[in-house]
Amino acid sequence: MPHAGVLIVLSAGLLATGCGDLVSLHALFTPQSQVFDAAIEGRWENQDNTLLVQRSGAQYDVTLQSKQDPSDKDKYEVHLVDINGMHFADLLPEDQIGHMILKVQAADGRLRISFFDSEWLRQQVAHEEADAGGDKKQAVLTQSTAQLRALVAKYARELKAYDKNEVAFERAK
Repeated sequence: MPHAGVLIVLSAGLLATGCGDLVSLHALFTPQSQVFDAAIEGRWENQDNTLLVQRSGAQYDVTLQSKQDPSDKDKYEVHLVDINGMHFADLLPEDQIGHMILKVQAADGRLRISFFDSEWLRQQVAHEEADAGGDKKQAVLTQSTAQLRALVAKYARELKAYDKNEVAFERAK
């Protein structure tokens, strides 16, 4: 899938290989529900990309940069929330509309990111289909923040709700 199509946290593919194509009109976070996790901060890399996660006030600023073409950079505003003991990133691509939801796990020098998205999930959740150019459709969630948080809580531990292509990064040395 295209590099900048959705972290974290956070267009349709934050992390180059991501397949997230389910966006929300409303945020997953509220100022009161945000959390910060020093474990996700810093420089990360995998075979294709470098990911820089920096705390900036009430959010994280995230930059994804291609190793093959360093001029190919994407920037994101990311807000982290804890739902049912799991961290989710509300990702807002710079200069684009639509929040993306990602599950984020940092442990043992690895950052794993899973898109909260799949054909299965789209069949379970009410959403709109918007034209995304050409013959492509974009799935759009229109639930309020409270409803979106309830939806994420309901499916947080359901393996079928996540794209099979988890993206992993190692802490850069």
